[in-house]
Amino acid sequence: MAGIIYELIDVLEEQKECYEGLNTLATYTETAVVNKNLEFLDEVVKTEEQFVGRLGVLDKKRESLMKDIAIVTGMDYKDVTVTRIIDKLGNESEVGKKLAVLRGEIRELLSNLKNQSELNKALLNQSLELVDFTINAIGSTKGFSHVGNYNRPGEDMSMERQQSIFDKKQ
Repeated sequence: MAGIIYELIDVLEEQKECYEGLNTLATYTETAVVNKNLEFLDEVVKTEEQFVGRLGVLDKKRESLMKDIAIVTGMDYKDVTVTRIIDKLGNESEVGKKLAVLRGEIRELLSNLKNQSELNKALLNQSLELVDFTINAIGSTKGFSHVGNYNRPGEDMSMERQQSIFDKKQ
């Protein structure tokens, strides 16, 4: 069992490194959006995709290790979590402490990544609204306005059709 646990620790450490990288990239995304640097943003996204791909491989490996731990310990696979493994090993054991630290660090990284992603989403939405506003402002000086076309490609909604949608009683 010790070998499986040490493999799990190695996988969790690699996942932690990936999440650290994604956190760094998320701050780069913020910088790229704020500075309107699309080339840099494209590079960041490509690098993020590599990290996400690596995380997918690590997740599969972690899941496989969790299944092995379930078999060795006699636990139901659905109930195997890092917290339960820590409890099984003992909170005071060296391996239990290492797992607890990794678990805490990964949880903190995921929380930070979630917060940064929400900030980036808000910044991107603001940028899109600014682009839309700018297009409408330019269009109004030329006698037309930009109205987003959210129909299926090739579908043209006549003015009568648009009004009939809104006139229907609900």
